[in-house]
Amino acid sequence: MQQQLRIDLHDLGYRPAVASSAPEAMELLERERVAAVLLDLVLDEGEDAGFDLLTWIRQHHPGLPVIVLSAAQVNSAAIRKAYELGASSYFVKGNVPMAHIYSDLAARLVERGTGRPGSYRFGRLEFDPTRRTVKVGATEIRLTPQQTALVLYLAQGSKPATARDLIEAGLFRSDAAHSTVHSALLTLRRRLDEVEDGLGPSFVRATARGYRLVAVA
Repeated sequence: MQQQLRIDLHDLGYRPAVASSAPEAMELLERERVAAVLLDLVLDEGEDAGFDLLTWIRQHHPGLPVIVLSAAQVNSAAIRKAYELGASSYFVKGNVPMAHIYSDLAARLVERGTGRPGSYRFGRLEFDPTRRTVKVGATEIRLTPQQTALVLYLAQGSKPATARDLIEAGLFRSDAAHSTVHSALLTLRRRLDEVEDGLGPSFVRATARGYRLVAVA
């Protein structure tokens, strides 16, 4: 099925990348900017490896759509567990036409690209791009349009985003200095600190490779 998925996704205009194990998938997600994941729960490492990988994805890439595919884990408990761990969709291979899976994938990408109605969950943090709000518990703040776009962009890929990535994405003027980008992100993090002390740097994580979002424990 992996080969068929690769061929179909390529024909549909996507650029699929394949990982054959959980460690390969983790390395790929850290190295490439991935827009969505099709995850087969049955991995060579063991029957729980797929769930473990799903948990890792949600912890490290909380905004990334994960569409779960499974031929073996068809009982209701497994399906419920997948959704509890953060699966976006769940399909049993062979029980649905492949076109349904591809339609769901396209819908997930459209939602993330335009900002779907409703909110996104990043652990305890709730982000609503249409209302431009961030909420933790009972405390809520409103972001500026640019701050909202920054959070939404960072949620759209797995690889950390550099200042150049954010400029090329059109979030800043094409001739903006990198220091301008860093300043805007610092302002965003300080704004988030108004929700909860230390929330800014823990949610919008700055690393040597760029900025990324991390689920709030």
